[in-house]
Amino acid sequence: MKKSIKIILAVLLVGGAIGGIVAYRMWNKPHADASEMEGVKVTADVLYKAFESNEQQANSTYVGKVVEVTGTVGDIEKSDTISRVMLTFPDAMMGAVRVTLDTRHLKDADAVKSGEQATFKGFCNGYLMDVEVKDGVLVKE
Repeated sequence: MKKSIKIILAVLLVGGAIGGIVAYRMWNKPHADASEMEGVKVTADVLYKAFESNEQQANSTYVGKVVEVTGTVGDIEKSDTISRVMLTFPDAMMGAVRVTLDTRHLKDADAVKSGEQATFKGFCNGYLMDVEVKDGVLVKE
């Protein structure tokens, strides 16, 4: 009986150690940087309309992938911890593409002005009234 308890405790201890190591490595893995990746080039209107017309197909095409989206800069929200840029298009009535800038690239919001054309690259996160692109970075041409 005592031998089986020692074996169970040893297995739990080893399993806990392995689990701890895996969790530590996943928590500290490097953050993906969209600026160093190839992105699917698309305009804001094409991206938005893809989600509006067939969200399921657009999810499989864009979600989780790097997109390089071009559009007219609309609203720009800035704070010390987050910056968001709305990319609109001429016939946009309700929606837009909302790019949340990567924390390492918050100053990119200072480089664009409302009404200008701009291209941002980031990870497409899906559609919630607007198409959400996270970890964005300004593409300088």
